[in-house]
Amino acid sequence: MFLDWTHKYSSQGEILDYLRSVAKKYDVLKSIRFNSEVRTMTWNDKESHWEVEVSYNNSPELQRFTADILISGAGALRIPNVPSQFDRFKGEKFHTARWNYDSSLKGKRVAVVGSGASAIQVIPAIAPEVSELLVYQRTPSWIVPRDNHPYSSLFKAVMAYVPFSQKIYRAAIFVVKELTFLTFQRNTWLYDKAGQLSKWVADNHRNKSVTDPVLRERLTPKYQMGCKRILTSDDFYPAMMRDNVTLITDKIVDVESDGIVTQNGKEKVDVVVMATGFDVTAFMAPAQIHGPVKQFKPDPSNLKSYLGITMNGFPNLFMLLGPNTGLGHNSVIFMIECQMDYIIQAIRTMMDKDISKLEVKPESEESFSKTLQATLKNTVFSTQCGSWYADAKGDNIYALWGGNCVSYWNATRKFELEPFNVTYHNK
Repeated sequence: MFLDWTHKYSSQGEILDYLRSVAKKYDVLKSIRFNSEVRTMTWNDKESHWEVEVSYNNSPELQRFTADILISGAGALRIPNVPSQFDRFKGEKFHTARWNYDSSLKGKRVAVVGSGASAIQVIPAIAPEVSELLVYQRTPSWIVPRDNHPYSSLFKAVMAYVPFSQKIYRAAIFVVKELTFLTFQRNTWLYDKAGQLSKWVADNHRNKSVTDPVLRERLTPKYQMGCKRILTSDDFYPAMMRDNVTLITDKIVDVESDGIVTQNGKEKVDVVVMATGFDVTAFMAPAQIHGPVKQFKPDPSNLKSYLGITMNGFPNLFMLLGPNTGLGHNSVIFMIECQMDYIIQAIRTMMDKDISKLEVKPESEESFSKTLQATLKNTVFSTQCGSWYADAKGDNIYALWGGNCVSYWNATRKFELEPFNVTYHNK
């Protein structure tokens, strides 16, 4: 499959084609029900199974089925966070995750609200075609070069015909990314050196790319690097230098039917593109989950789990990319692989030992959460910069893992029954 990749960072189309080819190769499409929405999941304690209600193709009619074990692969960055004030805008508007492909932005006055990962991808893509682009920035991001280059024919040939070359290349990428976690660990000499190097790279990238000193200052973050997501881009800064792009850093105080109002006035626009992030606490929304004694209602200030995979109060329910399993330095696909291996071990154990009900003990969950939060206090994520990694006060960091990927692999590589309450079929 490597010969199909054209660049270091592949486009959406290439990634989608790859996923489709893998699904076809392993014949999993026959097991997928598309256009379906899980509405409710209710645990039946008497029968020790989940009762699930699903809507297909937006039909009001619900289909019901039961499952001994549930695995949520819903993911985190999928439910758009759309501030209610934008409901008042009567022109065209959409979130970056719900892009309106029927919309033409050519020649229009467009506002992009936000300055995070989605915004720095959208802005360079649409700036050349709009008449004017207004970028509403609350907080500037730390941005490092992406260095997205096409793969040469020679490189592709090496990957295709030299034994183990792909594995070595992949391992090298993994190791380099793992080392960047050193920039997140506070109170160590390695953190100081790695942090200085990372900051120099970002500052140098910005200073070379933005020649206007006033604009450069407004695009310079004032918080500690790594507290919010570090972004990679080669074309964001050049896009911000365009004559038809204006950076607005004034606070938005209102949204009217034809434009956006800030502390310094109103700007009329034709289209509003909301790069306003996601509801990262909605791990399994919009489904309602009813355990034996409680309903799942995520509280950012007190969100707990065990290994980010299972939660007390919800037996036989496993999650992929649950609480505290996001990353700021490496690929979450590795985290998903660790979680899936752990879940498979758990299911095999349940089958081998004839277990009907498996639920993590509250003390196991509490101990894991306390240890993890203590570890996170020694990272840059706890410096309270208003990131989506933590609750409003910055006290509970619920989105990210507190170590590198190797530490998570070590924590999940072997399933043990001891942290769980177990019910057997023969009892």
